[in-house]
Amino acid sequence: MVRSLAKHSGFFKKKDKNTVPETGMQENAVQMMEEPMDQDPVQEESDITDTDVNDIGVQETAVDAGNAVDEADIADDDTETSDDTETSEDLDAADRNSQAAEEYEETGNIIDCDSLVKIYKTDEVEVMALQGLELTIKKGELMAVIGKSGSGKSTLLNMIGGLERPTAGKLYVDGKDLFAMTDKELVEYRKHTVGFVWQKNSRNLLPYMTALENVQVPMYFDKDNKEDREARAYDLLCKVGLKEKVNSYPAQMSGGEQQRVAIAIALANNPKILLADEPTGAVDSKTSDMIQDLFRKLNEELGITVIIVTHDISLANKVGRVVMIADGKISTEKIMKEDYRKRINDMESESFNGTDSHEEYSIMDKAHRVQISDDILEAAGIDTNKVKIQVVDGKVVISKE
Repeated sequence: MVRSLAKHSGFFKKKDKNTVPETGMQENAVQMMEEPMDQDPVQEESDITDTDVNDIGVQETAVDAGNAVDEADIADDDTETSDDTETSEDLDAADRNSQAAEEYEETGNIIDCDSLVKIYKTDEVEVMALQGLELTIKKGELMAVIGKSGSGKSTLLNMIGGLERPTAGKLYVDGKDLFAMTDKELVEYRKHTVGFVWQKNSRNLLPYMTALENVQVPMYFDKDNKEDREARAYDLLCKVGLKEKVNSYPAQMSGGEQQRVAIAIALANNPKILLADEPTGAVDSKTSDMIQDLFRKLNEELGITVIIVTHDISLANKVGRVVMIADGKISTEKIMKEDYRKRINDMESESFNGTDSHEEYSIMDKAHRVQISDDILEAAGIDTNKVKIQVVDGKVVISKE
């Protein structure tokens, strides 16, 4: 297009060799060399313009076109160079994804975080939200990540969901290396691998659509989804116990019903991982129990991995594994006891008692560091940063200095 424009403007028009004799050209060149150099260059350019091109607009277009052609040639060279670079990067990305897939096959860990770091920077402040976090999650797990505000739990959820990129470390999800993904690949990842349930219903639902229409929205963005959208949306709403509310608008539903619609939306494209950020934070205790039971039911029936981020300690009694996060690291894990797991399936939420439900473990990272909770330090009477560590009868004993 650029060359065509330049051609029509006359910039690339070939001059007839017979128009100016060669001897005349030589004489003109000699004359130009002998003339003094103090002549105004702007005036010379104006003379040339008046002589060669009558329309100044055409002349400028022609020059721009010529420059564009030169830039295009340079760009072509740069593209060839960048193609080589991209090829090298693509090979590196392919190697990392291959390694992630191999580890997934060997370990069965659908999520593998290793020395994960996330730093938020501003002009004045630098905050390290995650400080070398290490975490593995098996396929089909139902677990909760619990921590205080600012502990890094939501940052971890966002990175697993592909909403944020880690600053450093390793993050493998479903046999894919999220570090090696392009922006386009991350979009596809969010479409098919993860589903989100947010605390605020305004982030989950469109107020001018019915429950049935809301659940269908993610399906329209998935070109590979050939299912009957309305039939699948209806089936999902039935799964979450909202058969009678399929044609209701969000304003016509309670907070718990809206949250159940949000869960159906998150399942619309058959994700492998369901991520819930404070799903019970805006509902009462009875509705909270109902939502927790629903997550457990979906986990058992669909085999989907469910990760719930919350500050609600009571939620720990309903999930198989609880991870406590503090200062950007995993400090403690609680694993549900097997006999308790069997009993819980026969209990109703109202009669549920979570006493002595989990076995608690402290987490030792790769640098052999262990976090000790404030409650344990207080119970041991330790109020200083110096302690004695001894091995007594095969046990590590930490005592006050």
